[in-house]
Amino acid sequence: MSEERLIAPFAGWIVKPQWADLVISRAHDTFSPDQRREIAAANQYSYMNVTRSPEDLMPGHTATIDELVAEGVAAFKRLLAAGAFEPSDEALFYVYRMTTIGRSQTGVVGTVPVSGILDRRVRVHENVRPDRTTLLTRHLMEVGATSSPIALTFRNGPDYSTMIDELTAGTPTLDHLARDSDVRHELWVVPLERTEEVASLFDDRILYLTDGHHRAAAAVAAAAQMKDNPAFARILAIAFPDDHLRIEAFHRVVADASGRSPEAILAALRAAAEIDEVPGPNEARPTRSSEVGMYLAGRWYRFELPRPATETPVDRLDVERLRAWVIDPILGADELGESGAVGYVAEPTGIDSLVRRCTTDGLIGFVVHPTSVEELMAVADAGQLMPPKSSYVAPKPSAGVFLRVLGTGATAYLEPS
Repeated sequence: MSEERLIAPFAGWIVKPQWADLVISRAHDTFSPDQRREIAAANQYSYMNVTRSPEDLMPGHTATIDELVAEGVAAFKRLLAAGAFEPSDEALFYVYRMTTIGRSQTGVVGTVPVSGILDRRVRVHENVRPDRTTLLTRHLMEVGATSSPIALTFRNGPDYSTMIDELTAGTPTLDHLARDSDVRHELWVVPLERTEEVASLFDDRILYLTDGHHRAAAAVAAAAQMKDNPAFARILAIAFPDDHLRIEAFHRVVADASGRSPEAILAALRAAAEIDEVPGPNEARPTRSSEVGMYLAGRWYRFELPRPATETPVDRLDVERLRAWVIDPILGADELGESGAVGYVAEPTGIDSLVRRCTTDGLIGFVVHPTSVEELMAVADAGQLMPPKSSYVAPKPSAGVFLRVLGTGATAYLEPS
């Protein structure tokens, strides 16, 4: 099979069923920093320990990239020493299903080429922050493995649905209900004789990145630095059909760069739009595009975003209009530049989490309407980029189910997969 197939199989490692409860960890941004610290401290085998980031540190503590990566390497070596993963001797595809609250999304797990991002067979839609990309690039090269697949989508068709029904007819290799969520993980190994059929199904499709823009950017950067290692030419990925996805909102929490009082902030906002105070979060929550809820100094408000001056796919997005109209010019936070200027709260984390962060740190919270799959694809097709964290596809693939070995750093002694 050609190395440049859009989706190709890989000789991956799979978490052993008896280790699944300890190792599998929900995606990094489904937890608050406090929650991530608690999980890492309570369970040394959670994959959360491998993917450390600066905001996971205790308040008032700092760490260099070298220190963060070293912690990840140590945690990863602990998992390898414990024998938590079972290696495969053959390049295989996997079918992976996540089920929660009565709905499922079922995708194919394989690898996609880094070149696919560059030639737009794999289309991106979000801006990334250089510091986060740098940390993840170092992580890839020094941990020498990846366990968090980037998530992709594509326009579904009867050919895919028929194939998936056939491949999931038997008993799954892994069937696990995560203890830290209500997500059920099911995994089927695709028979070797059907590998070409699965790969060819994607040859003429366009893939759209739905989650993992920083991981994808890190993979591109690492591939440029590791040209002598073919494993870096491809990225661990899972492709879900578009009609399986549910996109939820990434809400914003922002500090006023000028340090003004709540009354002064509200006055500045009201000079630009009509803002109504409402009784609580239920009334503030947007029911349609263009509406935004706001939490400021213990009170809830709702306002309407103005129509954009231009009608490009990205200009029409609520998150971009909020950035361009409020976050940057009125509050002075450069969401596209300085890391940490804007914080993000995923909808599943809960509005209570947004309120706690605002109360603790004196922030302003914005509750936004979710971006749709159609809007995401339109932005990607136009070659434009949304602000970071513009869409939250739920449930997200977890870390610790799959392992792709890169044969460098902590895995230099292992065969790349």
